Amino acid sequence: MAGIKIKYTKTERARQKKILKVSERMLPLFEAMEKSLMATINTISERIDEIRDQIEKNRKAAEPWTAVMGDSWVNIDEFISVNKIITKPVDVAGVRVQQYEKVDFNLMPMKEETPLWVDDAIELMQEQLQLLAEIDCLKNQIDLLEEELLDVRARVKLFENRRIPNAKMAIRKIGQKLQDDERLTIATAKVVKTSKQGEI
Repeated sequence: MAGIKIKYTKTERARQKKILKVSERMLPLFEAMEKSLMATINTISERIDEIRDQIEKNRKAAEPWTAVMGDSWVNIDEFISVNKIITKPVDVAGVRVQQYEKVDFNLMPMKEETPLWVDDAIELMQEQLQLLAEIDCLKNQIDLLEEELLDVRARVKLFENRRIPNAKMAIRKIGQKLQDDERLTIATAKVVKTSKQGEI
């Protein structure tokens, strides 16, 4: 309230009451948005942990035959590459984000002399790349949701620490000043009346 000049009028008091009413109505909405965003971010973080666990399980399951890959002349990268990651825009907790759909792969045809294990290796690689692509999408969602969360928290603080207290203080000060002015007017009117009666 420091540095803010108040007009001590009934109009200004009505304006401050309106600001207070709107602020008190908006604060719970922003608090609910804050909770929703936090819950959504936590849910997405849990999903990322689940995917990471799956990636690790896949890696461990493949350990017995990945040694063969290392000794082989076959380079898996020649058979598979990522063309693009396909996403779609969705609203999550009121924020527009990209949701993972799938990975579009470029798969090269196998030659007759290609070892049989290459099929399994390509299948595993596809799954791992899809899981990693989903993690990237989810991380981007968290970044956008965290930006929105910072904005919402700033609004909650604005209402809690400035708008509502300032409006309440302004209403109180204007009310006191208007009462003081009214008392002064009444007292002045009595003095004038008394002095006029004394003249008669």
